[in-house]
Amino acid sequence: MPLRSERFPLRPLPAFSLFACALAYVFSATAWPAVAHQGPPFPILVDRPVGPYLASVWTDPDIGVGTFFVILEPARKGSTPPPASRVEIAVRPVSGRLAEAVHTAERQKVDYGERFYSEVPFDRGERWRVGVTIAGPRGGGELLTEVLPTPDGTLGPGSIALYAAPFLAVGFLWLKATLRRRGSKGKLPPPDLSPVR
Repeated sequence: MPLRSERFPLRPLPAFSLFACALAYVFSATAWPAVAHQGPPFPILVDRPVGPYLASVWTDPDIGVGTFFVILEPARKGSTPPPASRVEIAVRPVSGRLAEAVHTAERQKVDYGERFYSEVPFDRGERWRVGVTIAGPRGGGELLTEVLPTPDGTLGPGSIALYAAPFLAVGFLWLKATLRRRGSKGKLPPPDLSPVR
């Protein structure tokens, strides 16, 4: 019984197919920056009591523009605290090289509780002190934490070339092998000069 590889020989893809795949990869890599900064936020503080509220803070601290979400729920189940009148996010580098900058968060419409949103600029990937101030008619308070902004995933020309290099190298080798195979099809095999016994 013939081996599987003899019954169903593997045939290489045409070189233009491999090149098209590599080209599609490069073009898709150039589209990544448009969506790279829209990664999901993650929690840095969860269910912290602040006055009549339980506050949670979620963030996506990208270098450039970071985003913060402050979610407020009643501290006691079944209670309905009055809406918070103000939520502010204050940031400054832990190193102290910049003065504190305060950003007012905007209220977003939600079905339960309250949610506030703010965009905060970060110019470097270093530790930043974050203070979230919540004020309402029945009190409030401040939450303190730190974040470490990271690059937003934007790919420059050098990064695109680096990621595309393996695919282009494979495409080049495949093209070279295909051209070599086509060139050898027209040649006759060398004569057998071994003595006849």
